[in-house]
Amino acid sequence: MCARRIGIDTGGTFTDVVVLDRGKLAVFKVSSTPTDPAQAVLAGLALARRPGEAVDVVHGTTVGLNAVLTGKLARTAFVTNAGFEDLIEIGRQDRTDLYDLSAAKAIVPVPRALRFGVHSRRCADGRVRARPSRAELTRLVHALRTARVDAVAIGLLHGFAFPEDERTIADALQTLGVPITCSGELLPVSGEFERFCACILNAAIRPAVGSYLERLARPVRPGRLRLMRSSGGIMPAREAHRMPARAMFSGPAGGVLATRALAERAGFAEAAALDMGGTSTDVCLVRRLPALADSTIAGLPLPLPAVEVHTVGCGGGSIAAVDAGGALQVGPASAGADPGPACYGKGMEPTVTDAHIVLGHLGASTLLGGGFPVDPSRSMLAIAALARNLGRSPRQTAEGILQVAQVHMMRALMVITVQRAIDPKQVPLVAFGGAGGLHAEALRRLLGMPAAIVPEHPGAFSAVGLALAGESAELIHPVMRPLDELREGRVLALGERIAGRAKRLLGRSARASVQVVAAVRYAGQGRPITVPLRTPLHTTIAESHERLFGFVPEHRAIELVEIRARAETAATPLPLKRRPNEVRVAHAIAHREPLCGGAAWPVFVRDQLPVRSRVDGPAVVEEHTGATLVPAGSTCMVEPFGLRLCERGFAGGPGRRSGGAEPG
Repeated sequence: MCARRIGIDTGGTFTDVVVLDRGKLAVFKVSSTPTDPAQAVLAGLALARRPGEAVDVVHGTTVGLNAVLTGKLARTAFVTNAGFEDLIEIGRQDRTDLYDLSAAKAIVPVPRALRFGVHSRRCADGRVRARPSRAELTRLVHALRTARVDAVAIGLLHGFAFPEDERTIADALQTLGVPITCSGELLPVSGEFERFCACILNAAIRPAVGSYLERLARPVRPGRLRLMRSSGGIMPAREAHRMPARAMFSGPAGGVLATRALAERAGFAEAAALDMGGTSTDVCLVRRLPALADSTIAGLPLPLPAVEVHTVGCGGGSIAAVDAGGALQVGPASAGADPGPACYGKGMEPTVTDAHIVLGHLGASTLLGGGFPVDPSRSMLAIAALARNLGRSPRQTAEGILQVAQVHMMRALMVITVQRAIDPKQVPLVAFGGAGGLHAEALRRLLGMPAAIVPEHPGAFSAVGLALAGESAELIHPVMRPLDELREGRVLALGERIAGRAKRLLGRSARASVQVVAAVRYAGQGRPITVPLRTPLHTTIAESHERLFGFVPEHRAIELVEIRARAETAATPLPLKRRPNEVRVAHAIAHREPLCGGAAWPVFVRDQLPVRSRVDGPAVVEEHTGATLVPAGSTCMVEPFGLRLCERGFAGGPGRRSGGAEPG
């Protein structure tokens, strides 16, 4: 095992590199290169690694996700049972908006001309009704070669239970020399539409992700390159080559894992994670056992386990404008990294970042400790132009931009708490990302949350999660049998066997914990629910159904759809920054005047604040990767695990006070 581990997270503006070395963290940031993401990753790796050093590199990438969202997919063919070529286009009857008469269906990334049917048919009970002949498979190879496809997806009816049928076709197509994905190997679940869509998406991103990983793997040697799964946990690069769809949402997973590590250090049973970047904000309810959910992407189902993240189009680069009704609107349009906020010097559209600069929350040298200088005068010009359109002052306009942005984020937090019958007053907020600390206390106040935590290195916290993550392996075993036909002991024994197989995937020497769940549904229901596999199973199912839906179906049989096992080695604990309490009381290093007028904001440097010290608002606490806003009436306590924001008078514990007058 390598002595040092490097976590690399690619964002829209910066690529974050975190080095974990004997319990200490070092952070590097390089500008992202959206047209060639590998370029920024290799530049960051060169900064973080000593020449010739063997290191573990764990990467969270959006290459596959971006390929799907932008439509830049490989030319992919889909092979299925004859007569079922259009199943992926027919889809389900689900509609995201029931009242939109002109709603467009999701575009399947395989046109009709690239869908091929073969005479293969197996019944649900295993009886074979038809097999493709050698001549038919030869003709299929010729047709695919003529079509000049770059990848092939194979999905057959009941392929989840009988994957050998798909493998037979795949073996016949090996002469094409293109990557081939079999649906039963990727996702052994019963729903054909969902399984076929996942298979097609996986096949369509394999060439792009594969070449990207090959480009990174060579410079990493003699170390190891591994990827973050969408569900959290590390996967080998060779698995990511074959199954890149399993890492489709690997970026958000890093932040969730880091929040989980912080919550364990702080003693929280659960926490609400908020990752505010340049374009969007991701929120997730984090518990000791990860909450996993199926995903959708570009309107298509991707029922692979992924951390349950809710995203809103509101970030530091979100553009503020006047809508058709004359109201202030913030997002979802974003200035991104190029041209970026007005202060970047390329564009002149006002953004959330520009509002913070005008109000004095950020200065010309705040970003990256002065390593990314900005022009505050351009922010003032952009906000003033918007203010004239609104008939307001620049100060009112800047404050309004932040209020609208915070309402967007508040609603997102309500989705993961209130809408799931969870009282936000019982859940602390962990805010990170480049802009998270600037909004943490305002969001805590809006929802009445007990505290808001801003971790160290907030702008690179997702990369911290990558560096801390343990390895994981996941297995799905289809069952599709009425529960009454199976003895409970037999079901539990099956779960233990699947758990053992999952642990062995991590190596016989690995010390792993295993989570085993069952997907079940009552007769007449279309979609299963996931419950822990434990005795008494019927009671567990009934309690879970009542908690989710408020009732339990009476006199209905239960079907056991599948059993899932997830094995995971322990993550490295989050390093705590320990400073002796004897350090002298820190004082503000400067007082920043708002460009729109008002009292100055006292500015503190986070590295100069000793543990257990206290900063009373109003104040701004700055560090290399972010800034934390402490409004008037609030207190910022410096804890070993991060800055804790709460109402003044409720901070608790010993502390030293420093602060200034309220701006404005």
